[in-house]
Amino acid sequence: MIEEYVEHKNIVSKKIKKRLYQELLTAKALETNSLVVAPTGLGKTIVAVLLIAYKFDIKKNILFLAPTKPLVTQHKKSLDSLLTISEDDILLLTGQTKPEDRKKIYSQKGKVICATPQTINNDLKKGLIDINSFNIIIYDEAHRAVGDYAYVLIAKVFEENSNLKKLALTASPGSNRDKISEIKDNLFLNHIEIRTDSDLDVIDYIKDVEIEVIFCDLDKVSLEISNIIDSYIDSKINLLRKFGVIIPNNYSKKQLLIFQAKIFEKLKSSNNSLHFLSLSAISSVLKFYHAKELVQTQGVVALRNYLDKIFLESKDQKSSKATKGIVNSEEYKKIRLILLKLDFSKPLYSKEIKLIEIVSSFIKENKNSKVLIFNNYRDNASHLSNVLNTNKLIKATRFVGQANKGLSDKGLSQKEQIQIIKDFRDNKFNTLVCTSVGEEGLDIPSVDLVIFYDAVASEIRSIQRRGRTGRFNTGKVYILLNKDTIDQHYYYVSINKEKSMKKTLKNFYDYKPRLKKVLKKQKTIRDY
Repeated sequence: MIEEYVEHKNIVSKKIKKRLYQELLTAKALETNSLVVAPTGLGKTIVAVLLIAYKFDIKKNILFLAPTKPLVTQHKKSLDSLLTISEDDILLLTGQTKPEDRKKIYSQKGKVICATPQTINNDLKKGLIDINSFNIIIYDEAHRAVGDYAYVLIAKVFEENSNLKKLALTASPGSNRDKISEIKDNLFLNHIEIRTDSDLDVIDYIKDVEIEVIFCDLDKVSLEISNIIDSYIDSKINLLRKFGVIIPNNYSKKQLLIFQAKIFEKLKSSNNSLHFLSLSAISSVLKFYHAKELVQTQGVVALRNYLDKIFLESKDQKSSKATKGIVNSEEYKKIRLILLKLDFSKPLYSKEIKLIEIVSSFIKENKNSKVLIFNNYRDNASHLSNVLNTNKLIKATRFVGQANKGLSDKGLSQKEQIQIIKDFRDNKFNTLVCTSVGEEGLDIPSVDLVIFYDAVASEIRSIQRRGRTGRFNTGKVYILLNKDTIDQHYYYVSINKEKSMKKTLKNFYDYKPRLKKVLKKQKTIRDY
């Protein structure tokens, strides 16, 4: 089969292969301000590249926004390699760029500016940017455009530019109609383009991803600790009920947070000692609920680290009554005694043992393969890397964000992140243990195996995690769940939210599958 390529004066010859769905999406983006929702791995960035190529004007500027510095850097590299526009006219702009240099960049014309939204938002506040000098704004990972996130604030200012073309990209806008509408409205978009893996123009480019859920039994130590935590929580819940707080038997963490907020409001309006006692009780419940979540989804090392933090907090004169109460409780002391008897230098947790078994077996059968492990809590990422490296076949390292989390948990600088990804690509490592920083957009090489070490209740994060495999070949995803725990609950929550998202997108936006007769009638970029 002869490969066909998109030909345009602003696109490097034989660089972008023709894909009908990308041409259709770009044509729509040229026509109207659009939110593009399409599965991960389908090359939504190419739609942005094509839009830039077709709308580039030496008298105007283009703004390409992405949530993180590494992702912005990645987009700059993509544009450099795909567009004939001079690299000097494709600029990387972050908070590290000096304000005087940023001001100079904004005053020029015919530039494509790749930037973080936080930087642009700050410069808009300082009056450094002439919004009318731009003719395109692109929002990558558009599902972030909610609340007071910088995308929302930028969109409000740029809406005054009536000639601006707007494009937003996401694989996962959210599970309900209100969330999707909020994104669309916040970015002042008037159209949504949806692609699913069953669309005729997409189906040939979707690679199969095999998903296998593995249920583990909570080990005896973790089960014992979990039961002790339940005992503490139950006693506090009963106390709250005596104080008049109506808490149902099947309460969730979300409900507890709502109860906490309501009690806090009551305390502000009335300095009632009962409200104070209720607030302290529910705060201690939430702290121990988090401890239960850690032992049921992460393991005893993450739990130990968390209990250490609570102990240190309790020694601070400003620490809360809830924190001091936990440290002085019999349940806390029992758990600490159990943890003191454990040898943390070897795998202890049922999931850890299963994880080593899966990764080592996969690498043994698939030489030079790459594995990505997602772990919800940064506390546990270093530990898992160390545990995995006890096996000779596995060369693992952690991949986390830039922020420092205390003295013992240093973040990775952008330079360090880029080097780790390079080492991963060059097979110096075959396994990355990632937190959420690995979920969204980063140029991590396509991997052969993705493992969820824990479940996430967010359908957005679940979709992004899975999207790291199956980009070029059939991918494999393992989801490790502790049976009959919070872990399992979060998994089913994300599954239901994802189903709801797909249903909402199809029903609310009058989605119709793209059949041949429909495709023939639609405009592509060749019509522009």
